[in-house]
Parts: sequence; C-alpha cells; structure tokens
Amino acid sequence: MDTKAVANSIALKYGTRNPFSIADNLGLIVIHAPLVDTRGMRQCIARRVILYINSNLDERQQMLVCAHELGHHFLHRGMNRIFMDRNTCMVTNKYENEAHHFSVDLLFDDRELTDFLELPVSAAAVYMGISNQLAEYRMRSVEPRLF
Repeated sequence: MDTKAVANSIALKYGTRNPFSIADNLGLIVIHAPLVDTRGMRQCIARRVILYINSNLDERQQMLVCAHELGHHFLHRGMNRIFMDRNTCMVTNKYENEAHHFSVDLLFDDRELTDFLELPVSAAAVYMGISNQLAEYRMRSVEPRLF
C-alpha cells in the first residue's frame, strides 16, 4: 500500500499535517489518558471512533501516536487487531508497519526532510523522534528539491 500517497492526499484535503486537527475535522473523539503499557489505540463504539493517546508521552510522541492511529482509521477500517491476534492466524505486524509508515508520511513532508538526505539516517531519526529503521523507510521516499 502506498501510505505516502494516502497521507499526502489527506494532508492536502484537510490543509494540515497535524493529526489532532485532522481527527477533529473528522469528528473523531480523542482522549488523552495515562494508558498502562500502551501508547495509543483506536476503538469504535456505536459508529463513533475514539482515539486513545497516552498522556504520559511527550508532545512529539503523542503526535506520532495520533498519526499512527489515524493510519489505522484510513488504511484498516473495519479491522479489529485484538480480535485478529487472539482468534486468527493472521499476522498483524503488516498492519502495524503500515500505520507506522503512514504516521511519518503524514507528519513529515518531503520539503521538511530534504536537508537530511546528505546526513546519516540517525540524524533524521533524532529530528523526527523515531527509530532508525522507521527513519530509513521515510528517507528512502524523500524526493529531493529541484532548483
């Protein structure tokens, strides 16, 4: 799945890359709470979507988690990962990886990351507040500026 294309389309549609603003525009309920052993999760109750974000995380990590949960909302609507983990033999890592990719694709525009193309991936990872592995994914898709 081309998570970057989906993320860019959503950013264009809503005029922002801020996942909390996008969630608000969609009418999603966002609850900040001190979650135990969980960074965030998405739940649907009576056709209402609720995003839970761990309030113990710093602001940057909360943005990443919200963007990740929006990834599940846009890419995996109708799927229940907890059910799949407990009751099926499906490998859910694919869906988690797609949501991770979506989150960095949404939050970080190519123009913002172009300067990191000549630096080690670790510099981009520190800037974005993500793992080197996820930064490597994101930096592979950055299109350099054409002057």
